[in-house]
Amino acid sequence: MYAGVDVERALEAFHSTCLAHGPDFDQTTEAAGRLGWTPVAFGAFSDLSPIANVNDAKTWTTAADDTMPKGTIVEVTKGRLNGKAVQTCTVAMTDIDHEAFLKGFFTRTDAEKINENRDGTQISRLYILIAGGREQFVNLKFPASQTAEGSIVASSIADD
Repeated sequence: MYAGVDVERALEAFHSTCLAHGPDFDQTTEAAGRLGWTPVAFGAFSDLSPIANVNDAKTWTTAADDTMPKGTIVEVTKGRLNGKAVQTCTVAMTDIDHEAFLKGFFTRTDAEKINENRDGTQISRLYILIAGGREQFVNLKFPASQTAEGSIVASSIADD
């Protein structure tokens, strides 16, 4: 049995931070200050942002508490995707059973998979769903190998 982060807690962290209201740069920045998250330089954790054209970004490590698994990283961005202004919200967690996270994600949402990319070490899946009254794209990245260290990078992308 996998001894990592509780999957339900990880799903709730992603849902409450990124999906419930859709990505919200200002709201997440305010919450980070209120919750005592530690700011880190954008880009300190490679490959978190699901978009390439970022205009503004904030990244934090979270305090281990009842809502966030230990070592969670949260990043919000404002940028452009296909000419449209968008905001993104990403939650990255380690020591998690990514297969159980994916199953739980489908149980909680009506997400429809629209794309999948694989390289030798990572799988990236793109989904579309309605959450928080907004159409959102969700990008889930996780190790390609079942035996690889458990981690997941879960991002939400929505029009600004």
